[in-house]
Amino acid sequence: MKISTRITSLAFLLFTLPVLAAPNNLQLAADAWPPYVDPSLPEQGLAMDLVKTALQRAGYTNTVHISSWDRVLEGAQIGVYDVIVAAWHSKQRESFLYFSEPYFKNKILLLKNRATSIRYKKLDDLNKYVIGVIANYAYDHDFDNSRVLNKIPDTQLIRNLIKLRQLQIDLTLDDELVLLYAMNKYMPKGAKELEFLQPPLALRSLRIGISKKNPDHRKIAARFDKAIQDMIKDGSYQKILEKHLSYIKLPTK
Repeated sequence: MKISTRITSLAFLLFTLPVLAAPNNLQLAADAWPPYVDPSLPEQGLAMDLVKTALQRAGYTNTVHISSWDRVLEGAQIGVYDVIVAAWHSKQRESFLYFSEPYFKNKILLLKNRATSIRYKKLDDLNKYVIGVIANYAYDHDFDNSRVLNKIPDTQLIRNLIKLRQLQIDLTLDDELVLLYAMNKYMPKGAKELEFLQPPLALRSLRIGISKKNPDHRKIAARFDKAIQDMIKDGSYQKILEKHLSYIKLPTK
């Protein structure tokens, strides 16, 4: 998930939203992060589907805004957006976001070319490899802050996958479903040449982040958490997950 790197125009944020909103209509914001959030996917992606369904069951209507990650963060900071749909907790973000309980687990996995014999058990085992990463992406604290690892940044995951197939890099990494979706969508024939490594580099808890500018932020989180638990109990959570896994593993045309 991207780290904020720049400040965007407040005027732009204000211009994109209605002047008035109903009290129970929440402004939801997210950046495009397929298959979790993407306007071209069913129900706008897995995370968006889970969050919208839970909030609707909790008594809220919503308006969705998909923008850059920087604009999403800034909009939540100033209260233009009520809810960030897919966020990882951090101390820095606690200053302006109130986080729900986790509603999904992100598994950050390393990916290698099957032609190589790379194996690892701990972070230090990766020191001798060239690792393709996405610039300004938060993977894991120790990995991100390591000055020993040979990390080569790029701006697009697909380019890292191509370089991995061509053995220009030794490894790349991302969330498991993000990698599966990208491989099957953009290189279905070449995906069999790539292999996930275990154990996961990190497990991250996906949450909604509610703007503290919204006076009901605690109540929104509590209602959302209850709705997610109810969805797990009645099976609707699993049905949504299965619906999206069907195209993540074999994307729709």
